Formats: sequence, structure tokens, C-alpha cells
Amino acid sequence: MMAALATTVMTVGELLGAVPPDVGGIQITDLVSDSRQVQPGAAFVAVSGEWSHGLDYAEEAIRKGAVVVLFEPEPQTGPEKERLGTRRAPLAANPASGVEESTVPRLAVPDLSVRLGELARRFYRLGEQGPRLAGFTGTNGKSTVAYLVAQAQTLRGYPCAYVGTIGAGVPPTLTTQTLTTPDCLSLHRTLASFETDFAATEVSSHALAQDRVAGLTFDTAVFTNLTRDHLDYHADVAEYQAAKARLFTLQGLRHAVVFVDDPFGETLARGLAESIERIDVSLASDRGIRGTLTASGLQGVTIEISGALVDEVRGAGVITSPLIGDFNAENLVLALGVLLTWNVPVDEACEVLSRCQPPPGRMEILGGVSDQPTVVVDYAHTPAGLERALSNLRNLVAADLWCVFGCGGERDTGKRPLMGAVAARFADHIVLTDDNPRGEDPGEIIAAIRAAIIDHPNVWIEHDRARAIRDAVLKAGAGDIVLVAGKGHEAWQWVAGESHPFSDRAVVKAALGGQA
Repeated sequence: MMAALATTVMTVGELLGAVPPDVGGIQITDLVSDSRQVQPGAAFVAVSGEWSHGLDYAEEAIRKGAVVVLFEPEPQTGPEKERLGTRRAPLAANPASGVEESTVPRLAVPDLSVRLGELARRFYRLGEQGPRLAGFTGTNGKSTVAYLVAQAQTLRGYPCAYVGTIGAGVPPTLTTQTLTTPDCLSLHRTLASFETDFAATEVSSHALAQDRVAGLTFDTAVFTNLTRDHLDYHADVAEYQAAKARLFTLQGLRHAVVFVDDPFGETLARGLAESIERIDVSLASDRGIRGTLTASGLQGVTIEISGALVDEVRGAGVITSPLIGDFNAENLVLALGVLLTWNVPVDEACEVLSRCQPPPGRMEILGGVSDQPTVVVDYAHTPAGLERALSNLRNLVAADLWCVFGCGGERDTGKRPLMGAVAARFADHIVLTDDNPRGEDPGEIIAAIRAAIIDHPNVWIEHDRARAIRDAVLKAGAGDIVLVAGKGHEAWQWVAGESHPFSDRAVVKAALGGQA
């Protein structure tokens, strides 16, 4: 369940240690680094960001009720000084706020950004009373695996929180959030607000590179797979790999559940510290937990569980799941591995995973009744993700396979032709449309995708995503499958730098006449 955060009251002196007397006695009720989240009584924590310093937002924080500003001093020389530029003069009083801003103390805290995890842990006390925490990383599947674990444990009667791309909460009740892994203070605050003994948290490569999980102790780390993604942020694949690997070196980690069929997963597993219990998950090897896919269709998958760890210690089992796609065998067996580290008997774990429903917008089936096509909504937004979805549906479709997709603006441009080539390989009909173009020209995005679709007889472009989805659904035949890829659960569309309400799932349901 999601509970209101029990208010912590702590003085600045208790939080930081030795500080000037006029500041040390100030009582604070929250730590916030995003000025938009400030509530009266909070300490506003201003650190250096990618393009600006938090002090740029101190005025807004004070206006909302911040009682102290803790800030990281700016560098005096070097690249960081040049990036941030020269600070403006001290903030002036704002009569409209009703508070003389000059009376709100500002305290310089050296190395504040490095200390965020330590301070968050101290303030929110997760080290003393926090949930048993599993962290999930990888390119594809981490949302599904984390959601399955949280859902399964909750179905067992042990509520488990989920924090990730789909939202935050105890499944199936989730609250939308903007980042897969929130900033360090927000993540601690969110986890502290759950009245649960367990939590499953997605950990993105951005979060690991930016230390957003600092101060948290993970009981279990999970790796799904690694393919091309986020190369607009990471310099190359090696840097992307290094960011993912950081999760498996965090202090206090006890278990690692790793999909070793992935080459980088095998490398991770071999490099684990001896103190970490290693659980290999495979669809090809018996050395740890092995899943053997015995059935796959639009009704779901069936997986037989075996392997050295299962056979010798925990027994055997079968998972019969409504999740579609062969790749979900990987996701389900990874989820099983986490449940086993949490001491769930294998037969019980298989039974409860068989009852789990797909997460919203992950190979979610709509339609398929009467004379309707089957429509599948999925979050696939990488070349590997799109290939996984399309190749699996190709094997299931009785007639034609349609694909409606685009690529995000201001993100890795190199994946655009790769995704176009994937669609051309598998889909009979391709509809190119906008997918969060942000501030980029949508025409240029689609042109980059279209350039790789050569000699395909059925391609059309419709920038209006709602119209593109409706047209595909209405033109598809009763035996056809329409994959709407890229946005999944998302409830917005970023166009020209602004967010507008938009849901692929809602558009599909409307096109199907409200039947799902």
C-alpha cells in the first residue's frame, strides 16, 4: 500500500553535524532538490546540475516554504566553473511571497552532491527500517521483471512496492513519475513512504552514472540484457556497460540474479565479488535456474523450471503465464530468481507468477474479438526491443502484421535507421508516426527511419499519432495483428517542447469501439 510519508523532524545540526549555531537549530521536515516539490518546512538542497546550479531555483523554493537552503559551493576554476558561468548576485527579497528571502539562511556544504545519499539515508532512515530492496537494470525487460516481482510478492500477501518507468506504488495501483529512477532524495522519500517490507526498483544507467541510488542498500541486483540504448547520453557502449555494472558493486549487496545467456550478463556474473550469492538464469544452461519454453501463443507462455539450483535445493515447477512473447520466458525466470532469494518455495513462486498479469503497455493485448484485429501495445523503443516484439508476433500472426512506430526526438539518432530496418524485415504494413519528437523536427526524425526501409510495398507516414493508430486498426483485417510500439503505458506526448495528454492504449480502445 502507498502511505502518506510519516513526517520526519530533524534539525540542520543533526543532519549535517557541526554547523553555525544560527543554522544548526533550524528544524526541517523534508529534503528536496527539485524546487517544484518543496513543501513548507523543507530544506532546499541546491547542487550543480547538468546545465545549471540548484541555486537558480532557490527563490522558488523559498517562496514555497523552504526554511533553509543548503548549497554546494561553485568551483572557482576549471571546466565546471566555465560550464556554469558566473553566479548572479544574491537573491533579493520577494514581497509577493510574504517572506523576506534574505532571512532564510543559505549554508554552503562542501561536496554536497557527493553526500546526498548519506544525508538522505540519515534523514529518511531507510537503513534502519527500509524495505528489502531489489534493483533491476538492463536494456529491455527491467520494467516487466520488477513489476512481476512486486505483483507476485503482493499476491502472496506480502505487499511489495514498485518504483520504475511505469510509476510508483504497490501493483496494480501506481502513481505516474517522470523518471525511471527518481533523483536521490525523491527515491529515498518515495521508498520511505511505502508501508511494505519489500520493494522492487528499476535502476537506469542514467541513475547509476548520476548516483541517484546513493545511500540505498540493495539486497538483490538483477540484470536482464544489454543492447544499444541511451547513446545520446553515454559516449559509447563500453560506457553504457560500465554504468550498468555499478549496480553489482554497491556496498551491502547480497544476491545477484543474472541472465547469463546475454554476453555482458555472463561477464557480470563472472566478475561478482565472492561475498555475493550468484544466481545464474538461463534458457539454455542447467547450471543455475533454467527455463524451458514449452508453449507460446496469444494466450501466453508455458515454462518448465529446472537447473542445478532448482533441482538440488528447491524442487521443480511450471509457470503458465498470460504474458505473450518468447522473451517473456526470460523475464519470468528472472522474477522467479528474485523470489527464490526472498525464500519463496519454487512451487509457490511458480504458482503466483502464473497468476501475474502483464504490466500496463508491455505486450498488452487489446481487441481480437469478432471481426477485429488483435492490437498489441508495447513500450519497444530500441532496435532490439522492436525486433523482439515483431519477431515474436510474426510467428503468431495468421494473416498480416502491422507496425505503428516512430522514434523520440533529441535522443540517440543512430537507432532510427536500425529500427526502420527491423520493421522492414518483419512487418507487412509499416506506419511511421511521431513518438515524443520534443523540440526536434518530426519530419527529420521520420526521414531517418524511412531511409532504411527499402523496397517495402506498404509504408505510409502520418505524423498525427492518434490518426496513424486509428487508420492502422481500422484498415487491418480480422486475422491481422497490429503492433503499436514505442510509448506503451505513457499518458503524454512531447511535441515542440511541451507535454500533451496522450495514450496509445486509449486511442486503440476508441478505434476498437471501446472494446478491449
